[in-house]
Amino acid sequence: MDSITGRVKEIISSRLQAIVKEIKHLTSVPNDAERLRAEIDHVKGIVDHINRGLNWKGRQPLAVVRHWVTTQEQIVKSAEKVFLQYEENKHRRLCCCCPHCLLVIRSSRKIRNALAEIDDVLKMKDSEFPKNGDLEEPPETPVQPMGKELVGAFVREKLSELETWVLEDDSVRVVGVYGMPGLGKTSLLKQINNNEKVLNFFKLVIWVTVSRESDISALQRRIFETIELPWQSNLSIDEAAGVLHSVFKDRRLLLILDDARTSIDVSNLGISLSEDTIKVVVTSRDKEVCRSMRADKMIAMKHMSEEEGWELFCRGAFVAGEDQSTDREIESLARTIAKECKGHPLTIKTLARTMPQLHSSTRSEWEYILKEIKAIDPQFYRIDEEILREVFAPLKHSYDALETDELRLCFLYLAAYREDEEVDADQLIQLWLVEGLVRTRFEGRYVFLKILADRCLIDIEVKEENGLDIWKLKIHDLLRGMAIRVAEIDHNSSFRAGQSLTWFPSFARAISVRISVMHNRITCLPENFDCTKLVTLLLSWNTIEEVPEGFLEYLYMLTVLDLSNTPIKFLPKSIQYLNELLYLQLSNTQIRVLHDQTFKLSRVQFLDLSFSPIISIPSMIKKMKRLQILKLAHCYDLEFVSPDISQLSVLEELDMWKTLFAFSWEFETAEELKKASLQDVCKLYHLKRLRLTLKSPIKERTVGNLVELQELWLLWMPQVRQTHLPTDMRTMHNLERLHLFDCHIEGTPDLFSELKNLNYLKLKSSQLLITLSGLGLGRLSHLKEIEIVECLLLTELGEEFARKGCFPRLRKLKLWMLSSLDSLSSSVEEGALPMLHTLAIFHCMKVKVLPWGLDNLKSLEQIRGDKKWWNEISWEDEEMKNHLHPKYVEIVEIHDNCHV
Repeated sequence: MDSITGRVKEIISSRLQAIVKEIKHLTSVPNDAERLRAEIDHVKGIVDHINRGLNWKGRQPLAVVRHWVTTQEQIVKSAEKVFLQYEENKHRRLCCCCPHCLLVIRSSRKIRNALAEIDDVLKMKDSEFPKNGDLEEPPETPVQPMGKELVGAFVREKLSELETWVLEDDSVRVVGVYGMPGLGKTSLLKQINNNEKVLNFFKLVIWVTVSRESDISALQRRIFETIELPWQSNLSIDEAAGVLHSVFKDRRLLLILDDARTSIDVSNLGISLSEDTIKVVVTSRDKEVCRSMRADKMIAMKHMSEEEGWELFCRGAFVAGEDQSTDREIESLARTIAKECKGHPLTIKTLARTMPQLHSSTRSEWEYILKEIKAIDPQFYRIDEEILREVFAPLKHSYDALETDELRLCFLYLAAYREDEEVDADQLIQLWLVEGLVRTRFEGRYVFLKILADRCLIDIEVKEENGLDIWKLKIHDLLRGMAIRVAEIDHNSSFRAGQSLTWFPSFARAISVRISVMHNRITCLPENFDCTKLVTLLLSWNTIEEVPEGFLEYLYMLTVLDLSNTPIKFLPKSIQYLNELLYLQLSNTQIRVLHDQTFKLSRVQFLDLSFSPIISIPSMIKKMKRLQILKLAHCYDLEFVSPDISQLSVLEELDMWKTLFAFSWEFETAEELKKASLQDVCKLYHLKRLRLTLKSPIKERTVGNLVELQELWLLWMPQVRQTHLPTDMRTMHNLERLHLFDCHIEGTPDLFSELKNLNYLKLKSSQLLITLSGLGLGRLSHLKEIEIVECLLLTELGEEFARKGCFPRLRKLKLWMLSSLDSLSSSVEEGALPMLHTLAIFHCMKVKVLPWGLDNLKSLEQIRGDKKWWNEISWEDEEMKNHLHPKYVEIVEIHDNCHV
């Protein structure tokens, strides 16, 4: 009887709990409904942000983004219906006994279900979208970034002439385009560079921006890098020209030299104008430069007419497709603002991006903008150059219109670099971070840089290296000139990079906040430098051999010090006074020893000694408790690293790639016990990027603590036999890029299958690896690129490379010098490798047949390989040959380790 009573009580209790729970849900319905409305708006805002970003660049979203947008659309529609039902019934009174009450209960459940579905959608976005924020499909060809179609009858006419001269007129070898900065010379050439007919006609289209000094060796190096040819610093000008000539010979080549300041002898670039397969297009401010380069045809750029300027202004200021009919007075004000740009295309585009929305603005807003522009006095900023003085006011307004002081300072920072320099975005953002201008790298890249690009204040070019998108930034000369003067007058900052200075300038006043004299010829620094407000000092790329004791003594506020690429041999003891120092850049110096005073700088977050002859990292390194980035790559004299490196508890990046010092799991001598071990590194739990050289195998239960790692590079010394990787690598769920060099693994079954976020894998010189099958690679949904190099026993890739459902996002497969590989697979299933864009095969001479079905891969754009291999392919199906042959891109071999 008691058991029955107990059971009844249990049933009643559970029912009461359910009723109480339902009542709680009912009382929270208004709050839940309000949250639902907010979540719906939040998701719509995300979609709108994605669409606006992609539409502006004219790009297509990734497949995963398209899928998410479709999924959310269905869920949001359903959620909106639920919310409308709630809105219709929310004013009715509850009595707990009528059908309406049941309706409200159902509505409560529907709201909760809708909230759960939206929460799942947002989680899907966070887990599946690329963590780098790049949501669009990459461009199919390496093109120059550019805006929309050119505006104006004159420029369209000149574009047509240029196309004819380049593609059809054999008598034209060199074309010159000249005119004042910002008139559209580069924009015109970008249209040619990206022209599909041009890309199909020429085997090579090479774009190079010429520096102010037109240094031939530097120009040669840029061309080497552009065509992915390894640069050797010991090459003479003649030797480099010879290498380039061997590449260009008998190939249709279009060379675009942008912004040449002086005449260039193109024979030094490996070019003979007597060859009818080669053409050169050069842009310059000076007509005489084009003439001295023997231009057969020339184009003189000119200002836009008033109507053309208005058309370009409208394109930048107003939303595409928007009805531009508006108040006549507002239109008149807008036209007057456009006229302030004096028909100057760059200025028009830049200013237009600052305008308010046409239909949500008032006349007073436009009047205020016009008044602000007219109030800017170029004379106040000491403008001497005629062209900059003419357009300074509208350019200055574009800068002033940036929303925050931090954003404005981030833009001005670009003027610290020399003219025409491609600025590495990550290096720049690191400076922004230590100055407190941005809070995170993500904010710097995907918020601040995107805003500056959207306002036409900078150009961003994305280059892919080792699975990473490397952002290169450029600022137009006129914008840089404006920024230099604004920085000097409004922010007490002196930017004089690349001006051939031989002495530390007297303009560096006591009230200076930022000084950049990078890329000059300064040989010595003053004995005393009283500049107590200085925050940033950039001295790299000078011939400074010594930093005097008194030079640093009074720099109490210094946060950033860059002495890289100078021949200094030591730092003065007065560095101990730099108590606010956060960033210390000493790469490629001659420093062999850092004394204790340097390590007492406890606030330093960034320390770079790469490519220096440093011999020791002593125990004092533990004093730098806030160090986040420590770079020691290519320190070939580094003999000692203290175990106290393990006490750098907030370290996020440790780069010791190809150093003399190599890490070991265990030490055999008492002397070696005093050195850092692999266990010490594995105590750095917050590491996100790690590059190491190893002199012993990695044991089990060693690296499992490094769960925050996103990028890992490991290089084993030649005598080390690492036949199996430790299974605790499976815990590295955040790992995105993995490089394994000289790792003699035979295979660790299913090792990679747990690395869910891996998007890049490189295996080099794995001498025992026979197959990639069984490693679990095919199940990695984020894997975009695989590179296999010099794995001499590798005979097969594995059938998963040809199987449907495997490698859903793989875009690039590179197979380099695999002497035993005899086939890729027998056939490729329909639906396999749905996103494969590039297949590169170099020195895999046993691969004589391409798999059936390869020609059915819809996304395949390039098959890269050496010419000898391609010519020896055995084609059993003529139709397949005809389909794949247009996709072939030759890899030109210069010598054993040099190819393009």
